[in-house]
Amino acid sequence: MARPWIKLLDPDLTAIKTAAGTSFEDRLKLARAFNGRARHGEAQEILDQLLVEDRSHAEAWFERLLCFSDTAEEEEGLELLGQLESLRDEHPGHGGHLRNLSYLRLLLQDVDGAELALQQALALDGHDPKALELAGLVQLHRGHAAEAKAWLLKSLSLRPKDPRTLRLLAIAMDQLADWAGAEAQLVAALQTDGSYYWGWHALGEMLLKRGELAEGLRCINRARSLHVCDPASYFILAEIFSEQGHLELAQGQLHALMLLAPPAPVLAEAQALLGELKRDMGDREGAVSYFSLATETDPDASNPWAALGDMAREEGRWEDALRCYREALMREPDAADLQVQLGYALVETRQGPAAEQAFLQALENDPSEYSAYLGLSEVYRFANRCEDQMGMVDQAMALAPDDSDVWNARGVALEVAGRLKEATEAYAKALSLESSHRKAANNLGFVLEKRMEQGEPELRDRAIEAWKQRLLICRDAGQSMKMATEHLTKLGVGEETLHEWLRPEFLAAEMKS
Repeated sequence: MARPWIKLLDPDLTAIKTAAGTSFEDRLKLARAFNGRARHGEAQEILDQLLVEDRSHAEAWFERLLCFSDTAEEEEGLELLGQLESLRDEHPGHGGHLRNLSYLRLLLQDVDGAELALQQALALDGHDPKALELAGLVQLHRGHAAEAKAWLLKSLSLRPKDPRTLRLLAIAMDQLADWAGAEAQLVAALQTDGSYYWGWHALGEMLLKRGELAEGLRCINRARSLHVCDPASYFILAEIFSEQGHLELAQGQLHALMLLAPPAPVLAEAQALLGELKRDMGDREGAVSYFSLATETDPDASNPWAALGDMAREEGRWEDALRCYREALMREPDAADLQVQLGYALVETRQGPAAEQAFLQALENDPSEYSAYLGLSEVYRFANRCEDQMGMVDQAMALAPDDSDVWNARGVALEVAGRLKEATEAYAKALSLESSHRKAANNLGFVLEKRMEQGEPELRDRAIEAWKQRLLICRDAGQSMKMATEHLTKLGVGEETLHEWLRPEFLAAEMKS
Protein backbone atom coordinates (compact mmCIF):
# COMPACT_ATOMS: atom_id res chain seq x y z
CA MET A 1 0.00 0.00 0.00
CA ALA A 2 1.44 3.37 -1.04
CA ARG A 3 1.90 5.87 1.76
CA PRO A 4 2.24 9.32 0.20
CA TRP A 5 2.28 10.99 3.61
CA ILE A 6 5.78 9.59 4.17
CA LYS A 7 7.04 11.90 1.43
CA LEU A 8 5.52 14.85 3.27
CA LEU A 9 7.65 14.15 6.34
CA ASP A 10 10.83 14.85 4.37
CA PRO A 11 10.04 16.62 1.07
CA ASP A 12 13.71 17.55 0.52
CA LEU A 13 14.73 13.89 0.40
CA THR A 14 11.82 13.15 -1.91
CA ALA A 15 13.05 15.88 -4.25
CA ILE A 16 16.63 14.51 -4.18
CA LYS A 17 15.39 11.00 -4.96
CA THR A 18 13.22 12.29 -7.81
CA ALA A 19 16.06 14.28 -9.33
CA ALA A 20 18.68 11.57 -8.85
CA GLY A 21 19.90 9.98 -12.03
CA THR A 22 22.14 7.00 -12.51
CA SER A 23 25.42 8.89 -12.62
CA PHE A 24 28.08 8.35 -9.98
CA GLU A 25 27.73 11.91 -8.66
CA ASP A 26 23.93 11.74 -8.46
CA ARG A 27 24.06 8.56 -6.42
CA LEU A 28 26.82 9.99 -4.22
CA LYS A 29 24.61 13.02 -3.57
CA LEU A 30 21.75 10.73 -2.53
CA ALA A 31 24.07 8.80 -0.20
CA ARG A 32 25.15 12.09 1.38
CA ALA A 33 21.49 12.98 1.91
CA PHE A 34 20.88 9.68 3.69
CA ASN A 35 23.99 10.15 5.84
CA GLY A 36 22.91 13.65 6.79
CA ARG A 37 19.68 12.13 8.10
CA ALA A 38 21.58 9.41 10.02
CA ARG A 39 20.02 6.81 7.71
CA HIS A 40 23.37 5.12 7.33
CA GLY A 41 22.09 1.70 6.26
CA GLU A 42 20.50 3.14 3.12
CA ALA A 43 23.57 5.28 2.46
CA GLN A 44 25.85 2.26 2.83
CA GLU A 45 23.96 0.25 0.21
CA ILE A 46 24.58 3.00 -2.35
CA LEU A 47 28.18 3.64 -1.31
CA ASP A 48 29.22 -0.01 -1.35
CA GLN A 49 28.03 -0.21 -4.96
CA LEU A 50 29.83 3.03 -5.85
CA LEU A 51 33.08 1.70 -4.38
CA VAL A 52 32.74 -1.48 -6.43
CA GLU A 53 32.65 0.78 -9.49
CA ASP A 54 35.51 3.02 -8.31
CA ARG A 55 37.35 1.65 -5.29
CA SER A 56 39.74 4.63 -5.11
CA HIS A 57 37.13 7.40 -4.92
CA ALA A 58 38.24 9.24 -1.76
CA GLU A 59 35.04 11.22 -1.26
CA ALA A 60 32.85 8.11 -1.54
CA TRP A 61 35.12 6.45 1.00
CA PHE A 62 34.69 9.36 3.42
CA GLU A 63 30.90 9.02 3.19
CA ARG A 64 31.23 5.25 3.66
CA LEU A 65 33.13 5.82 6.90
CA LEU A 66 30.28 8.01 8.15
CA CYS A 67 28.19 4.82 8.02
CA PHE A 68 30.57 2.95 10.34
CA SER A 69 28.73 2.15 13.55
CA ASP A 70 29.90 1.70 17.14
CA THR A 71 28.09 -1.64 17.09
CA ALA A 72 29.89 -2.84 13.95
CA GLU A 73 31.74 -6.13 14.18
CA GLU A 74 35.50 -5.91 14.70
CA GLU A 75 35.99 -7.84 11.47
CA GLU A 76 34.27 -5.06 9.49
CA GLY A 77 36.60 -2.44 10.93
CA LEU A 78 39.69 -4.52 10.16
CA GLU A 79 38.47 -5.20 6.61
CA LEU A 80 37.94 -1.50 5.94
CA LEU A 81 41.31 -0.73 7.50
CA GLY A 82 43.03 -3.19 5.16
CA GLN A 83 41.34 -1.65 2.10
CA LEU A 84 42.29 1.90 3.09
CA GLU A 85 45.89 0.91 3.83
CA SER A 86 46.07 -0.65 0.36
CA LEU A 87 44.76 2.54 -1.22
CA ARG A 88 47.30 4.59 0.74
CA ASP A 89 50.11 2.39 -0.58
CA GLU A 90 48.77 2.44 -4.15
CA HIS A 91 48.34 6.24 -4.18
CA PRO A 92 51.13 7.62 -1.92
CA GLY A 93 50.63 11.17 -3.18
CA HIS A 94 46.88 11.31 -2.53
CA GLY A 95 46.14 12.98 0.80
CA GLY A 96 42.48 11.95 0.71
CA HIS A 97 43.29 8.28 1.32
CA LEU A 98 45.50 9.16 4.29
CA ARG A 99 42.73 11.42 5.61
CA ASN A 100 40.21 8.58 5.35
CA LEU A 101 42.62 6.18 7.00
CA SER A 102 43.00 8.68 9.83
CA TYR A 103 39.22 8.90 10.23
CA LEU A 104 38.81 5.13 10.41
CA ARG A 105 41.57 4.83 13.00
CA LEU A 106 39.79 7.46 15.05
CA LEU A 107 36.54 5.48 14.78
CA LEU A 108 38.49 2.42 15.96
CA GLN A 109 39.67 4.41 19.03
CA ASP A 110 43.28 4.62 17.82
CA VAL A 111 43.72 8.35 18.43
CA ASP A 112 47.53 8.33 18.13
CA GLY A 113 47.39 6.40 14.84
CA ALA A 114 44.70 8.76 13.55
CA GLU A 115 46.77 11.83 14.36
CA LEU A 116 49.87 10.41 12.66
CA ALA A 117 48.00 9.60 9.43
CA LEU A 118 46.33 13.01 9.53
CA GLN A 119 49.66 14.81 9.83
CA GLN A 120 50.82 12.96 6.72
CA ALA A 121 47.59 13.85 4.91
CA LEU A 122 47.92 17.53 5.75
CA ALA A 123 51.55 17.51 4.60
CA LEU A 124 50.29 16.39 1.18
CA ASP A 125 47.28 18.72 1.10
CA GLY A 126 47.09 21.38 3.78
CA HIS A 127 43.95 22.89 2.28
CA ASP A 128 41.69 19.84 2.50
CA PRO A 129 38.74 21.08 4.60
CA LYS A 130 37.77 17.55 5.65
CA ALA A 131 41.29 16.87 6.87
CA LEU A 132 41.26 20.12 8.83
CA GLU A 133 37.87 19.16 10.27
CA LEU A 134 39.29 15.79 11.32
CA ALA A 135 42.18 17.56 13.01
CA GLY A 136 39.58 19.37 15.09
CA LEU A 137 37.78 16.09 15.82
CA VAL A 138 41.02 14.50 17.01
CA GLN A 139 41.52 17.37 19.45
CA LEU A 140 37.95 16.94 20.71
CA HIS A 141 38.74 13.28 21.38
CA ARG A 142 41.78 14.40 23.35
CA GLY A 143 39.71 16.87 25.36
CA HIS A 144 41.46 19.93 23.88
CA ALA A 145 38.48 22.11 22.99
CA ALA A 146 40.45 25.31 22.26
CA GLU A 147 42.76 23.53 19.82
CA ALA A 148 39.75 21.83 18.22
CA LYS A 149 38.06 25.19 17.71
CA ALA A 150 41.13 26.58 15.92
CA TRP A 151 41.27 23.65 13.48
CA LEU A 152 37.54 23.77 12.81
CA LEU A 153 37.67 27.48 12.06
CA LYS A 154 40.43 26.76 9.53
CA SER A 155 38.19 24.15 7.91
CA LEU A 156 35.27 26.59 7.78
CA SER A 157 37.45 29.26 6.18
CA LEU A 158 37.62 26.92 3.18
CA ARG A 159 34.07 25.54 3.39
CA PRO A 160 32.10 28.14 5.40
CA LYS A 161 28.68 26.49 5.55
CA ASP A 162 29.44 22.81 6.08
CA PRO A 163 26.81 21.58 8.61
CA ARG A 164 28.99 18.83 10.05
CA THR A 165 31.92 21.17 10.71
CA LEU A 166 29.59 23.79 12.23
CA ARG A 167 28.20 21.15 14.60
CA LEU A 168 31.68 20.10 15.71
CA LEU A 169 32.54 23.77 16.26
CA ALA A 170 29.39 24.07 18.40
CA ILE A 171 30.57 21.10 20.49
CA ALA A 172 33.98 22.74 21.01
CA MET A 173 32.35 26.05 21.99
CA ASP A 174 29.99 24.26 24.37
CA GLN A 175 32.99 22.67 26.08
CA LEU A 176 34.54 26.14 26.33
CA ALA A 177 31.33 27.38 28.05
CA ASP A 178 30.47 29.63 25.10
CA TRP A 179 26.84 28.50 24.99
CA ALA A 180 25.55 31.41 22.91
CA GLY A 181 28.28 30.78 20.33
CA ALA A 182 27.54 27.05 20.30
CA GLU A 183 23.85 27.64 19.67
CA ALA A 184 24.66 30.11 16.89
CA GLN A 185 26.81 27.50 15.10
CA LEU A 186 24.04 24.92 15.27
CA VAL A 187 21.52 27.43 13.92
CA ALA A 188 23.92 28.19 11.07
CA ALA A 189 24.25 24.46 10.35
CA LEU A 190 20.47 24.04 10.23
CA GLN A 191 20.00 27.14 8.07
CA THR A 192 22.32 25.48 5.57
CA ASP A 193 20.62 22.08 5.82
CA GLY A 194 17.29 21.97 7.61
CA SER A 195 17.33 18.17 7.38
CA TYR A 196 20.63 17.68 9.21
CA TYR A 197 19.76 15.05 11.83
CA TRP A 198 22.66 15.65 14.21
CA GLY A 199 22.26 19.42 13.98
CA TRP A 200 18.72 19.21 15.34
CA HIS A 201 19.73 16.56 17.85
CA ALA A 202 22.73 18.49 19.18
CA LEU A 203 20.59 21.61 19.55
CA GLY A 204 17.99 19.57 21.43
CA GLU A 205 20.63 18.09 23.74
CA MET A 206 22.00 21.53 24.50
CA LEU A 207 18.56 22.90 25.37
CA LEU A 208 17.68 19.89 27.53
CA LYS A 209 20.91 20.25 29.49
CA ARG A 210 19.96 23.88 30.15
CA GLY A 211 16.60 22.74 31.49
CA GLU A 212 14.59 23.95 28.48
CA LEU A 213 12.61 20.73 28.25
CA ALA A 214 9.86 21.74 25.81
CA GLU A 215 12.17 23.41 23.28
CA GLY A 216 14.76 20.66 23.61
CA LEU A 217 12.21 17.95 22.92
CA ARG A 218 10.90 19.88 19.90
CA CYS A 219 14.38 19.73 18.38
CA ILE A 220 14.84 16.06 19.29
CA ASN A 221 11.47 15.19 17.76
CA ARG A 222 12.41 17.12 14.61
CA ALA A 223 15.53 14.98 14.35
CA ARG A 224 13.55 11.79 14.94
CA SER A 225 11.07 12.76 12.25
CA LEU A 226 14.02 12.33 9.88
CA HIS A 227 15.10 8.99 11.36
CA VAL A 228 13.19 7.57 14.30
CA CYS A 229 15.18 4.34 14.63
CA ASP A 230 18.62 5.75 15.42
CA PRO A 231 19.49 4.11 18.78
CA ALA A 232 22.07 6.73 19.75
CA SER A 233 19.29 9.28 20.20
CA TYR A 234 17.54 7.20 22.84
CA PHE A 235 20.74 6.40 24.72
CA ILE A 236 21.80 10.07 24.72
CA LEU A 237 18.46 11.26 26.08
CA ALA A 238 18.39 8.49 28.68
CA GLU A 239 21.80 9.63 29.89
CA ILE A 240 20.76 13.31 30.01
CA PHE A 241 17.55 12.58 31.93
CA SER A 242 19.39 10.23 34.29
CA GLU A 243 22.02 12.88 35.08
CA GLN A 244 19.21 15.34 35.84
CA GLY A 245 17.53 12.87 38.18
CA HIS A 246 14.58 12.21 35.87
CA LEU A 247 14.93 8.44 36.08
CA GLU A 248 11.39 7.72 34.89
CA LEU A 249 11.98 9.79 31.74
CA ALA A 250 15.27 7.98 31.20
CA GLN A 251 13.51 4.63 31.43
CA GLY A 252 10.86 5.86 29.00
CA GLN A 253 13.50 6.55 26.35
CA LEU A 254 14.91 3.05 26.67
CA HIS A 255 11.47 1.41 26.58
CA ALA A 256 10.65 3.40 23.43
CA LEU A 257 13.86 2.14 21.82
CA MET A 258 13.03 -1.45 22.76
CA LEU A 259 9.61 -1.14 21.10
CA LEU A 260 11.37 -0.35 17.81
CA ALA A 261 12.84 -3.90 17.82
CA PRO A 262 16.51 -2.90 17.40
CA PRO A 263 19.25 -5.49 16.68
CA ALA A 264 20.16 -7.80 19.57
CA PRO A 265 23.34 -5.94 20.67
CA VAL A 266 21.42 -2.64 20.86
CA LEU A 267 18.48 -4.26 22.65
CA ALA A 268 20.86 -5.82 25.19
CA GLU A 269 22.54 -2.46 25.78
CA ALA A 270 19.13 -0.88 26.46
CA GLN A 271 18.24 -3.69 28.87
CA ALA A 272 21.58 -3.28 30.68
CA LEU A 273 21.03 0.49 31.02
CA LEU A 274 17.56 -0.18 32.43
CA GLY A 275 19.32 -2.42 34.95
CA GLU A 276 21.61 0.45 35.90
CA LEU A 277 18.60 2.75 36.36
CA LYS A 278 16.79 0.18 38.48
CA ARG A 279 19.88 -0.15 40.66
CA ASP A 280 20.06 3.63 41.05
CA MET A 281 16.40 3.60 42.12
CA GLY A 282 17.11 0.98 44.79
CA ASP A 283 15.28 -1.80 42.93
CA ARG A 284 18.03 -4.41 43.06
CA GLU A 285 15.74 -7.26 42.08
CA GLY A 286 14.64 -5.36 38.98
CA ALA A 287 18.25 -4.55 38.19
CA VAL A 288 19.29 -8.21 38.34
CA SER A 289 16.34 -9.13 36.10
CA TYR A 290 17.33 -6.64 33.41
CA PHE A 291 21.04 -7.52 33.57
CA SER A 292 20.21 -11.22 33.32
CA LEU A 293 17.87 -10.55 30.40
CA ALA A 294 20.65 -8.64 28.63
CA THR A 295 23.01 -11.63 28.97
CA GLU A 296 20.40 -13.79 27.24
CA THR A 297 19.56 -11.24 24.53
CA ASP A 298 23.20 -10.83 23.50
CA PRO A 299 25.35 -13.76 24.69
CA ASP A 300 28.47 -11.92 23.49
CA ALA A 301 27.90 -8.82 25.65
CA SER A 302 30.30 -8.35 28.56
CA ASN A 303 28.73 -5.31 30.25
CA PRO A 304 25.73 -7.11 31.80
CA TRP A 305 28.03 -9.72 33.33
CA ALA A 306 30.27 -6.97 34.70
CA ALA A 307 27.24 -5.23 36.22
CA LEU A 308 26.09 -8.48 37.85
CA GLY A 309 29.62 -8.85 39.21
CA ASP A 310 29.50 -5.34 40.65
CA MET A 311 26.21 -6.07 42.40
CA ALA A 312 27.55 -9.31 43.84
CA ARG A 313 30.65 -7.44 45.06
CA GLU A 314 28.53 -4.74 46.72
CA GLU A 315 26.60 -7.45 48.59
CA GLY A 316 29.74 -9.35 49.62
CA ARG A 317 28.90 -12.38 47.44
CA TRP A 318 32.47 -12.87 46.39
CA GLU A 319 32.19 -16.23 44.62
CA ASP A 320 29.33 -14.88 42.50
CA ALA A 321 31.38 -11.78 41.77
CA LEU A 322 34.32 -13.88 40.61
CA ARG A 323 32.07 -15.96 38.37
CA CYS A 324 30.46 -12.91 36.76
CA TYR A 325 33.74 -11.06 36.19
CA ARG A 326 35.21 -14.17 34.58
CA GLU A 327 32.18 -14.45 32.32
CA ALA A 328 32.67 -10.80 31.33
CA LEU A 329 36.37 -11.34 30.64
CA MET A 330 35.63 -14.35 28.45
CA ARG A 331 33.74 -11.92 26.21
CA GLU A 332 36.16 -8.97 26.53
CA PRO A 333 39.57 -10.36 27.49
CA ASP A 334 41.43 -7.08 26.87
CA ALA A 335 39.28 -5.02 29.27
CA ALA A 336 41.69 -3.66 31.88
CA ASP A 337 38.90 -2.42 34.16
CA LEU A 338 37.38 -5.91 34.33
CA GLN A 339 40.76 -7.38 35.26
CA VAL A 340 40.95 -4.84 38.08
CA GLN A 341 37.51 -5.78 39.41
CA LEU A 342 38.44 -9.46 39.22
CA GLY A 343 41.64 -8.66 41.11
CA TYR A 344 39.79 -6.94 43.95
CA ALA A 345 37.38 -9.87 44.27
CA LEU A 346 40.39 -12.19 44.48
CA VAL A 347 41.90 -9.95 47.18
CA GLU A 348 38.71 -10.26 49.21
CA THR A 349 38.83 -14.05 48.94
CA ARG A 350 42.49 -14.00 50.02
CA GLN A 351 43.80 -15.31 46.71
CA GLY A 352 46.83 -13.03 46.65
CA PRO A 353 48.91 -14.58 43.84
CA ALA A 354 45.87 -14.78 41.51
CA ALA A 355 44.93 -11.20 42.37
CA GLU A 356 48.46 -10.03 41.61
CA GLN A 357 48.29 -11.70 38.19
CA ALA A 358 44.93 -10.06 37.46
CA PHE A 359 46.26 -6.58 38.29
CA LEU A 360 49.44 -7.14 36.27
CA GLN A 361 47.34 -8.31 33.32
CA ALA A 362 45.27 -5.13 33.60
CA LEU A 363 48.43 -3.04 33.36
CA GLU A 364 49.63 -5.05 30.39
CA ASN A 365 46.32 -4.34 28.66
CA ASP A 366 46.33 -0.67 29.64
CA PRO A 367 49.43 0.85 31.31
CA SER A 368 47.40 3.93 32.30
CA GLU A 369 44.96 1.88 34.46
CA TYR A 370 46.19 3.34 37.75
CA SER A 371 43.58 1.50 39.83
CA ALA A 372 45.54 -1.68 39.06
CA TYR A 373 48.48 -0.20 40.98
CA LEU A 374 46.14 0.44 43.91
CA GLY A 375 45.05 -3.19 43.73
CA LEU A 376 48.67 -4.33 43.78
CA SER A 377 49.27 -2.12 46.82
CA GLU A 378 46.50 -4.06 48.61
CA VAL A 379 48.01 -7.39 47.58
CA TYR A 380 51.38 -6.33 48.97
CA ARG A 381 49.81 -4.94 52.14
CA PHE A 382 48.29 -8.32 52.94
CA ALA A 383 51.66 -9.95 52.14
CA ASN A 384 53.46 -7.52 54.54
CA ARG A 385 55.56 -6.16 51.67
CA CYS A 386 55.48 -2.55 52.88
CA GLU A 387 58.03 -1.12 50.47
CA ASP A 388 56.32 -2.71 47.47
CA GLN A 389 52.98 -1.43 48.75
CA MET A 390 54.27 2.15 48.85
CA GLY A 391 55.93 1.71 45.47
CA MET A 392 52.63 0.78 43.84
CA VAL A 393 50.91 3.80 45.42
CA ASP A 394 53.66 6.03 44.04
CA GLN A 395 53.07 4.59 40.56
CA ALA A 396 49.35 5.35 40.86
CA MET A 397 50.09 8.85 42.18
CA ALA A 398 52.24 9.57 39.13
CA LEU A 399 49.28 8.76 36.88
CA ALA A 400 46.46 10.30 38.94
CA PRO A 401 47.76 12.86 41.43
CA ASP A 402 44.28 14.32 42.09
CA ASP A 403 42.38 11.09 42.63
CA SER A 404 40.84 10.62 46.09
CA ASP A 405 41.29 6.82 46.01
CA VAL A 406 45.01 7.27 45.36
CA TRP A 407 45.38 9.61 48.33
CA ASN A 408 43.43 7.22 50.54
CA ALA A 409 45.72 4.35 49.46
CA ARG A 410 48.72 6.55 50.19
CA GLY A 411 47.35 7.11 53.68
CA VAL A 412 47.00 3.35 54.19
CA ALA A 413 50.58 2.74 53.03
CA LEU A 414 51.93 5.49 55.29
CA GLU A 415 49.95 4.18 58.25
CA VAL A 416 51.30 0.65 57.69
CA ALA A 417 54.80 2.18 57.68
CA GLY A 418 54.08 3.89 61.03
CA ARG A 419 54.13 7.40 59.57
CA LEU A 420 50.87 8.41 61.21
CA LYS A 421 51.09 12.17 60.80
CA GLU A 422 51.68 11.87 57.05
CA ALA A 423 48.90 9.28 56.85
CA THR A 424 46.54 11.73 58.56
CA GLU A 425 47.23 14.41 55.99
CA ALA A 426 46.83 11.92 53.11
CA TYR A 427 43.38 10.88 54.35
CA ALA A 428 42.44 14.54 54.82
CA LYS A 429 43.58 15.27 51.26
CA ALA A 430 41.38 12.42 49.97
CA LEU A 431 38.39 13.94 51.76
CA SER A 432 39.16 17.39 50.40
CA LEU A 433 39.03 15.90 46.90
CA GLU A 434 35.86 13.88 47.58
CA SER A 435 33.91 14.85 50.69
CA SER A 436 31.77 11.69 50.48
CA HIS A 437 34.73 9.27 50.51
CA ARG A 438 33.55 6.91 53.25
CA LYS A 439 36.77 4.88 53.50
CA ALA A 440 38.92 8.00 53.82
CA ALA A 441 36.67 9.40 56.58
CA ASN A 442 36.79 6.03 58.33
CA ASN A 443 40.57 5.78 58.04
CA LEU A 444 41.04 9.37 59.19
CA GLY A 445 38.95 8.72 62.30
CA PHE A 446 40.93 5.60 63.16
CA VAL A 447 44.37 7.13 62.64
CA LEU A 448 43.49 10.20 64.72
CA GLU A 449 42.32 7.95 67.57
CA LYS A 450 45.52 5.95 67.24
CA ARG A 451 47.55 9.15 67.56
CA MET A 452 45.48 10.16 70.61
CA GLU A 453 46.33 6.83 72.24
CA GLN A 454 50.01 7.46 71.49
CA GLY A 455 50.05 10.78 73.31
CA GLU A 456 48.23 13.42 71.24
CA PRO A 457 44.94 13.97 73.14
CA GLU A 458 44.56 17.41 71.56
CA LEU A 459 43.42 15.66 68.36
CA ARG A 460 40.06 14.74 69.95
CA ASP A 461 38.08 17.50 68.19
CA ARG A 462 39.58 16.57 64.86
CA ALA A 463 38.74 12.90 65.43
CA ILE A 464 35.14 13.86 66.25
CA GLU A 465 34.92 15.83 63.00
CA ALA A 466 36.23 12.84 61.02
CA TRP A 467 33.71 10.44 62.56
CA LYS A 468 30.94 13.00 62.15
CA GLN A 469 31.76 13.20 58.45
CA ARG A 470 31.67 9.39 58.28
CA LEU A 471 28.29 9.43 60.08
CA LEU A 472 26.73 11.86 57.59
CA ILE A 473 28.22 10.03 54.59
CA CYS A 474 26.64 6.77 55.79
CA ARG A 475 23.33 8.48 56.47
CA ASP A 476 23.18 10.01 52.99
CA ALA A 477 24.18 6.72 51.35
CA GLY A 478 21.71 4.66 53.36
CA GLN A 479 24.51 2.64 54.97
CA SER A 480 24.97 1.46 58.54
CA MET A 481 25.91 4.28 60.94
CA LYS A 482 26.71 1.93 63.83
CA MET A 483 30.51 2.19 63.68
CA ALA A 484 30.53 5.99 63.42
CA THR A 485 28.00 6.27 66.26
CA GLU A 486 30.06 3.98 68.51
CA HIS A 487 33.26 5.92 67.94
CA LEU A 488 31.58 9.28 68.47
CA THR A 489 30.07 8.00 71.72
CA LYS A 490 33.47 6.75 72.80
CA LEU A 491 34.86 10.25 72.08
CA GLY A 492 32.24 11.77 74.39
CA VAL A 493 29.58 12.94 71.94
CA GLY A 494 26.15 12.71 73.55
CA GLU A 495 23.09 11.03 72.07
CA GLU A 496 21.22 14.34 71.79
CA THR A 497 24.06 15.85 69.74
CA LEU A 498 24.08 12.82 67.45
CA HIS A 499 20.36 13.17 66.80
CA GLU A 500 20.84 16.87 66.08
CA TRP A 501 23.57 16.13 63.52
CA LEU A 502 21.36 13.60 61.75
CA ARG A 503 18.46 16.02 61.26
CA PRO A 504 18.24 17.15 57.60
CA GLU A 505 17.54 20.74 58.60
CA PHE A 506 20.80 20.78 60.57
CA LEU A 507 22.70 19.68 57.48
CA ALA A 508 20.98 22.35 55.36
CA ALA A 509 21.86 25.06 57.88
CA GLU A 510 25.44 23.80 58.07
CA MET A 511 25.81 23.98 54.28
CA LYS A 512 24.64 27.62 54.26
CA SER A 513 27.12 28.68 56.91
